[in-house]
Amino acid sequence: MMDLRLFDRKFKISLFSMVIFAFFILVAVISLHVVREKILENSHIMGEEISARFAIRETTRIKSQEMLLRSAAQSLGTRLSLKNDWTDAEIEQALQKFTEYMERNTGVIRFNMCAVINGRLIGSILDGQDVQKANLKWYQAALARNGDVAYTNLYKSGSRKEYVLTMAVRIGHGDDVLAMNLYPEQLNSLLADNRLPRQSYYYLCDPNGNIMFAINDRNLSLEKQQPYVDHIFSELRRKNASYIVDLEGNRRGVYYTVSDNGWISVVTIPYDFLLGDYQNLLQWLVLLLGIFGIMVLLLGMREYALNKQVQVINDVVQVMSKSFLAVFKVNLRTGRYTVVKSDNKSFELLPEGQYEDLLQKLIPMVEPKTAEEFAATFSLANINELIKKQINDFGGEFRQRFGNEYKWMNVRLLWDKLLGEDEAIFFFREVEAEKLKELEHMQLTERALKAARENAKSRNMFFSAMSHDMRAPLNGIIGMAELADLHKNDTALVESYIRKIKSSGKQLLTLINDILEMARLEEGKVEHLHETFDMAEAVKEIGGMFAAQAELEHKYFDQEFLLESEFVNGDLQGLHQILNNVLSNALKYTQPNGKISFIVRREQNLKNKYGRFIFIVQDTGCGMSENFLEKIYKPFERDNRFGVPHVIGTGLGMTIVKSLVERFEGTINISSKVDEGTCVVISLPFQLAEKQADNKKKNAPKLKDFAGCQVLVVDDNDISMEIITELLTMNGLKVLAAANGREAVEKFAATAVGSVSMILMDMQMPEMDGCEASRQIRSLQRRDAESVPIVALTGNSSSEDVEAAMQAGMNNYMVKPVQMKLLAKMLDEYIHR
Repeated sequence: MMDLRLFDRKFKISLFSMVIFAFFILVAVISLHVVREKILENSHIMGEEISARFAIRETTRIKSQEMLLRSAAQSLGTRLSLKNDWTDAEIEQALQKFTEYMERNTGVIRFNMCAVINGRLIGSILDGQDVQKANLKWYQAALARNGDVAYTNLYKSGSRKEYVLTMAVRIGHGDDVLAMNLYPEQLNSLLADNRLPRQSYYYLCDPNGNIMFAINDRNLSLEKQQPYVDHIFSELRRKNASYIVDLEGNRRGVYYTVSDNGWISVVTIPYDFLLGDYQNLLQWLVLLLGIFGIMVLLLGMREYALNKQVQVINDVVQVMSKSFLAVFKVNLRTGRYTVVKSDNKSFELLPEGQYEDLLQKLIPMVEPKTAEEFAATFSLANINELIKKQINDFGGEFRQRFGNEYKWMNVRLLWDKLLGEDEAIFFFREVEAEKLKELEHMQLTERALKAARENAKSRNMFFSAMSHDMRAPLNGIIGMAELADLHKNDTALVESYIRKIKSSGKQLLTLINDILEMARLEEGKVEHLHETFDMAEAVKEIGGMFAAQAELEHKYFDQEFLLESEFVNGDLQGLHQILNNVLSNALKYTQPNGKISFIVRREQNLKNKYGRFIFIVQDTGCGMSENFLEKIYKPFERDNRFGVPHVIGTGLGMTIVKSLVERFEGTINISSKVDEGTCVVISLPFQLAEKQADNKKKNAPKLKDFAGCQVLVVDDNDISMEIITELLTMNGLKVLAAANGREAVEKFAATAVGSVSMILMDMQMPEMDGCEASRQIRSLQRRDAESVPIVALTGNSSSEDVEAAMQAGMNNYMVKPVQMKLLAKMLDEYIHR
C-alpha cells in the first residue's frame, strides 16, 4: 500500500515535470516558429526588393538599347527626308551600318535590324520569308505607340525558329518603322553583371512567361530552363504562395516584380540559405534592421531635403525661363555657342554653331543706331577682357526688330566659375512694356518738374506783386491814420481820411480773401450752397452795384436783362463770385469815359428741368494780348505788357472764375484785342424752381432795435474786442467781455438765467477754444444753457470750421470783421423767433 502511494506520488511529480517540460518545449517551438516565420517574412520583403532592383536595372539597360534605336530612327528619317529615291539595297546598307555601330557601342554581338519603308519590308532577317506588314505585331505596335518604342513578347522567327524579342519605333510622323531584333542568349552578355545570393536563380520573362534572360548556376539553355519557370508560375497561380517546391524537391522562396512594359522579374532563393542559423541571424538581423532603419531615416530625411531644394530650384528655373525669349551658352575658348532656349519667332538660329555667326545674325536685328555699339560690346574680345577683370554680370538694353517694328530687349551675359572658366550664358528678355513705363515715368517726371518750375516762377512773381499790392493799402492805412491824428480837430478832413482807410482796408481784405479762396479751390473744399432765388432780381442787384461804382469813376455802364422774373435753384454765392470778378475786371481795366456792357439772357430749357443762362460782360478797355489769353486761367498770372494800367489784384480772379464755372458744369469763353476791349461770355445751367410766394417785406432790423440786450463777447484779440464792444454799446446793447473760453464759461455761469441774449464766440483762443467753451456752456445745469444762441466768429468760412462749430452746439457763424447789418439780422432771428 505504501509502495503504491509512493508510485502515485512519483507519477504525479513526473507528470508535472513532463507538463512543465512540454510547456517549455512548446514555448521553444512556438518561439522558433515565430522567429522562423519572421525570418521568412523578412526574407520575402528582401526577395521582392531584389526582384524590383533587378527589374529596374535590367529595364534601364534595355533602355540604352532603346535610345540607340531612337537615334538610328532619327538619323534614318533625316536621310530619307533629304533623299526620296532610296533603293532597298541602300536602305539595307544603312541598316547594316547602324547594326555595326550599335555592336561596337553596346557589346552585343548578335542582333538584327529591319524596317518598313514606304510599305516595303527591308532587312536581311526577312530574306526568304513571305511576310505581310499587316501581320507584323511589332509594326502595328510601333504605329500605335506614336513615337514611343514598342516591345514584343518572345516569339519564334526565321527558318531556325529561334526565340527573338523585337523593339520597334516609328520613323518621323509617317508610317515607316525601324525594328531591332534581340536574341535572349545575347541578353545574357548584355545583362550579365548582376549578382544574386548563393544558389539563387533570377529570370526575366516577357508577359507570357517566356524567359528572356536568366542568372543561375545550372548551366542549362533557356529552353531547358523554361519548364522550371512554367512550374513556378503554375505553383503561384495554384496556391498564391510565397514559396514553391522545385523540381528537385527543395523549398524556395519566390519573389517577382512586374515592370511598366509588362516584363516579369522573378527571383527564387532556397530556404536553406534564407534560414541558416536563424537564431544568430535574428540577433544580427535586429541589429542590422536598427542600423538600416536609422540609415534609411537619415537618408530619407536627407533626400527629402535635397528633393525639396531641387524642386524649389526647378520651380525658380522654370519661372525664370518663361521670362526669357532666348538663352545661349557660349564657350569662350572654342568660340562656339549652344542654344539652351530660343523663341523661334524671334531667333531663327541653328541649335549650335560659331559665336561669330550668331553675332552676325543678331546685329542686323538691332536698331541701326546702336548696332555698332552692340557688336563691340558683345564681341568675344570684349567679353574675354571683361572676364579678366572679374566682371561676371554685364549687359544692357537695345531695340530689336520684330517684323516691321522695334521692341526693347534686355540682354545679360553671366559668367561664373560653376559653369566653367571658359563658359558664359546669354539671356535675352523682352522689356518693351517695362521700358515704355519707364520712359512714360521719365516724361511725367520731366513734365511735373517743368510744371513745378513754372509754378514756382509764377508764385515768385505773385509774391513779388503781392508784396507791393499789400504794402500799398497797409501804407495807406498807416499814413491816413497818422494824418487823421495830426488833423483831429478838422472833422471834414478826418472823415476823408477814415473813408480812405476803409477803402484801403477793403482792398487788403479782397487780396486776402482771393488768396484764401484759391487755396480752398486747390484743396477741393469749396461747397455749393444751393438755395432758391429769383435770377432776374439777383443779376439786377449785382448790376446795380457796379453801375453805381461806374458812375463814380465816370464810366458808362449799360445793362440789358433779356429774361423775366424766374426762380431757380443753385449756388447764389458762387454766381455772385463769378460775376463780381468779371465785372470788377471790366471796370478796373476800362479808362474813364469807357463803356461796360452787362447782358443776361435765358436760352432754351435743358433736360431734367434745367435752364441755361448766358452772362455777357463786354468792355472797351485796354484788352489783352494773345499770349496772355493762353494763360489767363493760370494762378498768379498778370498781363505785364507796356500800356496795361496797374491795378491792385492777386492774379487769381480768373482762376477762381474758371474753377467755379467748371463746378457749375458751365462754360466760359473770352475774346480780346489790345486797345479795343474784352468780351467774356459765360454759360451756366440752373435748375428751374417753382415761383415763391410773395412775402411782404419788413424793414431791415437795426442794432438799435435791441438796445438793453446783453451780449457775451468772447475774443482774445484786444482790438477785435474793442471794435465789437464799441459797435454794440453805441447802439445801446450791454457787453459782457471774456478773453478766452474758460472765462466765458465762468462768466455765463455767474449770470442770471435768461439775462444773456446772445454769445459771440471766437473760434481760436488760448486756454480753451470756442468749440470746447460752447460744449461746456451747453452742458451747464441751467434752463437757458441749451437755448442761448451762440454765433461763431471765425477768420474764414471753410466747411471744416463751420462743421466743427455746429457739432460743438453753436447756432451760426460770422466771418470777421463783424458786420452790423448781419449781426442785427442774427439778433432779430434768434431773439424774436
